Amino acid sequence: MRRAPFLLAGAVAALCCAPAARGGTVPDVQVMAVDALEYSYSTETGAEIVENWLDASLMVNGVRAGILLNHQAPSEEGGRLNEVRHRFLEFGAGGLELRAGHFYGMFGRGLLFAAQEDRRIRIDTALDGLLVSARRGRLRGTAFTGTPGALSVDVRGLDAEADLGGGWSVGGSGLTWRADGLVEPDGDVHREWVAASRLTAARPWGGLYVEYGRKKGWDYEVVPDDEYQGGEAFYGALDLAAGPLGLSLEAKDYRRFTVLRRVDGRTPLNNPPSLTREHLFTLLNRAPHVVNADDERGQQAELTWTGGAGWSALVNASRTERHDGALLFEEIYGHVERERWGDLRLRAGFGYRDNEGLRQTVVAEATWFLGERHSLGLEVEHQHVRLGGGTGFDLGAYDEEFLKLELAASPTWTLAGILELNNKYEEQRAFGEKAGPFPAVQLTYTTETGAYLSLWAGRRQAGYLCAGGVCKYEPAFEGVELTGTVRY
Repeated sequence: MRRAPFLLAGAVAALCCAPAARGGTVPDVQVMAVDALEYSYSTETGAEIVENWLDASLMVNGVRAGILLNHQAPSEEGGRLNEVRHRFLEFGAGGLELRAGHFYGMFGRGLLFAAQEDRRIRIDTALDGLLVSARRGRLRGTAFTGTPGALSVDVRGLDAEADLGGGWSVGGSGLTWRADGLVEPDGDVHREWVAASRLTAARPWGGLYVEYGRKKGWDYEVVPDDEYQGGEAFYGALDLAAGPLGLSLEAKDYRRFTVLRRVDGRTPLNNPPSLTREHLFTLLNRAPHVVNADDERGQQAELTWTGGAGWSALVNASRTERHDGALLFEEIYGHVERERWGDLRLRAGFGYRDNEGLRQTVVAEATWFLGERHSLGLEVEHQHVRLGGGTGFDLGAYDEEFLKLELAASPTWTLAGILELNNKYEEQRAFGEKAGPFPAVQLTYTTETGAYLSLWAGRRQAGYLCAGGVCKYEPAFEGVELTGTVRY
């Protein structure tokens, strides 16, 4: 399976080009490449880290082959790493699409399957195998067989959806897998499975989404008395719209529903909705909630208003708890925004969060437009934190400040100065966290083709980067970082 896509790619390319050699039509050939670079130099330790991704593809007469090359110096294991991270071959015709090699995908909203990549937080749950998608009339289906990275597990998946008309549709999906070395007590091959069904509606009044799933299997868990563990999950969302008002309601209930948790504890193959808001402001994203698909339930509600003269407002409330009633996360957030007030754009908001302490946050943002291309932006954030939260174990309080001043020459240049402060005592700092202040400057250049180059220099405190309820811890850093992307 490792070499097959390249052999197939060569064969297909040769066949596609053959007509040109016989005097037939000239083949349609397209070459595309994206090169992404990350470089950092620590002025404290002198350590240098370089990571590069080269994503290249070749398309000949509708048949596409691709490869992802990854360079790390040093790698997570030390030394240098140069590897073919991904490779694939794909083509489609008449509503049928076929892909061999590495692939991503999502069933529904990720309740039971979400193979994805996010390089910011170093998530890559691609499968290596075969993916087939078909569409005919109001029916759509996807089937695959593949192996996740770092696991010797054969995973098979199936998803189907039918358009009922009038904005209504129904669908169902399932996964089954066999772990190497696991057998039933009677000697049969041990297989595990998870399945879900969903109902979707898109109507003039808004939208509806409901999904329910069941799971059966060990999934690398310690099972008392060698008995099977069952799991179930529910997710529902209701969106309503009436004139300038919009209302979104969500609910979740997850019990033992982690799908194929990796032996090394890394990201599973599913990523159910977290029901927490991802904010644009830095301090509001501190102490994020990480989804636990094995034991949590919760709700989220969001009310929006869009008025005249560019005014708008939003209020969001969410709560997540374990099934024993223990609070995991609670947040209330709201902001008011004026899209354009003369040459100004304004936003002000407030947030309350109970997660790893009680956090009260005030944010304000103003952008002054200096003509058609230039603008000056100011972002001010203040957060008051009381560690321990509602646990009764008081570790004291502290304050954090975040300031950002940005000058932009849209869409090409952006120059930003950043300053972060806090008054934490030594015992209030997390492991590896350093004392402030944390000043930084960032210069970004973007081309019309989407290529960009960003230079960052300064100090940054330790914290988490999050995307979709999945987080990665970033240690404190002092030095220079260079990131860029070039498209060919």
